[in-house]
Amino acid sequence: MYKIYFKQAIEMLRQNKFISIITIIGTALAIMMIMVIIVTDSIKKTSIPPEINRDRVMYLKNEIKKSKDEKGMQSNGVISYEIYKGYLSDLKKPELVSLQQDSWNKAVVTTAENEMDRMGLKLKITDANFWKIMDLTFVGGSPYSEEDFKSGLKKAVITEETAKKLYGNESALGKTINVDFNPYVVIGIIKDISPIFNYAHSDIYIPFTSRGNYKEDGFLILLLAKDKSDFNAISEEIRAAERKFNATDTKWNLTLMGPFNHSVQLLNASSNEEPNAKGYHRKMIFILSLLLLIPAINLSSFSLSRIKKRIEEIGVRKAFGAKKHMILVQVLYENFITSLIGGIIGLILSYIVVIWLKQWLLGIESGSSLPIETFVSIPIFVAVFIVCMLLNLLSAGIPAYRASRIKIVDSLSKNQES
Repeated sequence: MYKIYFKQAIEMLRQNKFISIITIIGTALAIMMIMVIIVTDSIKKTSIPPEINRDRVMYLKNEIKKSKDEKGMQSNGVISYEIYKGYLSDLKKPELVSLQQDSWNKAVVTTAENEMDRMGLKLKITDANFWKIMDLTFVGGSPYSEEDFKSGLKKAVITEETAKKLYGNESALGKTINVDFNPYVVIGIIKDISPIFNYAHSDIYIPFTSRGNYKEDGFLILLLAKDKSDFNAISEEIRAAERKFNATDTKWNLTLMGPFNHSVQLLNASSNEEPNAKGYHRKMIFILSLLLLIPAINLSSFSLSRIKKRIEEIGVRKAFGAKKHMILVQVLYENFITSLIGGIIGLILSYIVVIWLKQWLLGIESGSSLPIETFVSIPIFVAVFIVCMLLNLLSAGIPAYRASRIKIVDSLSKNQES
């Protein structure tokens, strides 16, 4: 039956080429606008290499200290190493705990052979657990180990692009580079990482214990859960660490912002305000609803025009015993084929727009590439199907319902109400 409906849908598209083209274009543009938002959001949140554990990672970034005396002094900032070492280093619920820090300014990097040729590169300072949480591809060498980290050895991992900048076609493995005027031995080279992977991306990686003042630094703390169901238990363990600090410290009351899952962490731009995740979701639902409803209202007029030309056909089918719901299903199915064609075109257009406007939408440099894995996502394809279904129901549902309720006599005489 649905095979017949499909053939009829294709034939209707051929017979009404102008209306079909306008409907497909309208559907494609509507779905393109919606999918740009969904694709952009998916790229930022989906667990894909190298941030393969996004769905299991929680983040602790900021701390707030308020004085216990009447002066009302307050201190805000990233989590200090002192707080981590004293209250967070022995957490039991997370599978892994990892610290990282991005340098505020680009690091000054040179080769040992040519110390005058300086370049500014992004530096990420991490521990050994970083390499277990992230799925980075080594093309040569290996990461620094837990023993290297504990010993504070000056070892570095760099990207392929960084290796080319420093040594051209010559191998960088085993070479000594100067990072902020300190010598580091290159022990590993990894594939380049797109800047959209903020917690994995850098040009150079070094252990934070290799820097003499690391105990005075602040860090972003990544907490890898064994399963997402452990998030609440991890949060409670963080609250217990807060209570322990506040019970023993005579000067300050501590508040740790988080831990937040990956989606909420993306909203955590301020150090002293709780991310408004619910407000963000309400805003997104409102925007997507408008982008869905307005095109659907416009497309409904085209659907009505197509259905008017089939009123006699509908009357004949009803005269031969066709049920109202079967007529409704057929019209919706045929219109869904149009919506699906428009949806596929819209999805392709959305990818083009995301790539074209990646600097504005994703905040990454115009010269940076987007991994193909970010586009091949089951949630995205499911979203396309759902959007097509909703657009089909909203644009064709009412005209199809009205057509199915027209009396047989009116259908055959074409005296039905518009």
